[in-house]
Amino acid sequence: MASSLWYLYEFARKKWIKKFVDAKSEESSYIPPERYRKVPPVVEFPERCISCEACKESCPAFAIELIYNESYNKKLPKIDEGSCIACANCVEACPTGVLEIDKHRAETEGLFFDIPKYTNLIIDEEVCVRCGNCERACPVNVIKRKEGRYVIDRASCISCKECIKACPIENAIVVFDERTLKEKIEKAFEIKNKIIIGKLEVKENVIEEIPHIVDSLCITCGTCKDVCIGEIDLKEKKVVECVKCGLCIEVCPTTAIRTHVPIIPKRKDICYVIDEDLCIGCRICQKVCHVNAVKISKEIKLPYIVPELCVACGACERECPVGAIRAVKPEEAKEAVKRRIIEDKIIENIEEDLISFTEKYGKVMEEIEKLSLKKMKEELKRKVHEERRRIKEMKRELYDKKDNR
Repeated sequence: MASSLWYLYEFARKKWIKKFVDAKSEESSYIPPERYRKVPPVVEFPERCISCEACKESCPAFAIELIYNESYNKKLPKIDEGSCIACANCVEACPTGVLEIDKHRAETEGLFFDIPKYTNLIIDEEVCVRCGNCERACPVNVIKRKEGRYVIDRASCISCKECIKACPIENAIVVFDERTLKEKIEKAFEIKNKIIIGKLEVKENVIEEIPHIVDSLCITCGTCKDVCIGEIDLKEKKVVECVKCGLCIEVCPTTAIRTHVPIIPKRKDICYVIDEDLCIGCRICQKVCHVNAVKISKEIKLPYIVPELCVACGACERECPVGAIRAVKPEEAKEAVKRRIIEDKIIENIEEDLISFTEKYGKVMEEIEKLSLKKMKEELKRKVHEERRRIKEMKRELYDKKDNR
């Protein structure tokens, strides 16, 4: 009994001491939690709500409950402002954009560019290989193919980044947030002011090429135009005049303005090969490959995959109707297509030689024809000259006869 009381006393004593040890100062107790937004979210578009409870599940403070609303005949989220820590997780998690942060909306009202959420995903159409992995990986089906390229509906995207994990290409899906945009706008403003007051001398030909604007990435924020001493047409998404200073590239929050970005595959440990015995020559693999890694053999007229060009997206394997494509190690793939590549090079060389010979032969024949025509003209001139001389002689003879009479 005594030991039990002693253990109980020790437990209470430690708890009592711990209360003072873990106590926060008056200043630290007012430090807001991470992601604090000062203003709690509100149900801005209740008609969009699908009662999926994504907001409720994402709330770390358990401040959201779904309560039936008679007006809309469905459950709508109700936020307890006393419990809400304004982290905006619910705003990002909502697949239909029901919730919004009031302060965020008020601050950005009236701006002409697309207002970003806290985390935004955009597909880079220049780097994207259109394999469709992102569309299949998206848990809320907000990635769709439009006009030959994949587009993310940013209003419905929950920024789970599953598409980035599934994407086979580095930086094919660009991530940017509100903070990045703010930093870039401030940097552009600072550069612009320095140029105006003469503190910054713009150097020309810093970059080798004139940059271009990627339409899918551009949010028309205007930072590039602010620092450009040339001319940028944001409506047409076109650089009109450029001195190659590179300032526009520095201030773009989405890397939409650039010179060139290489396609870098994430996976370099696998490559795909086509089994010629199973292949039926339908060439679907060539149609779905957007990096031109699938070539057609000039010898047997069947497709094969060039390992150096393959990005291991798996589109060809997925679309092959007879399962003739499989993943192997790059060394095996190189060995498998080595013969076809050599054959194609030989045939290409022969074709080039044949074309060259044909061109030379054609030129020679033209020269021969020219020479022949020249000779014919000379022969004709000679005959005409002889005929004229003969006629003159005949006339002279006639005159002589007349004189003799």
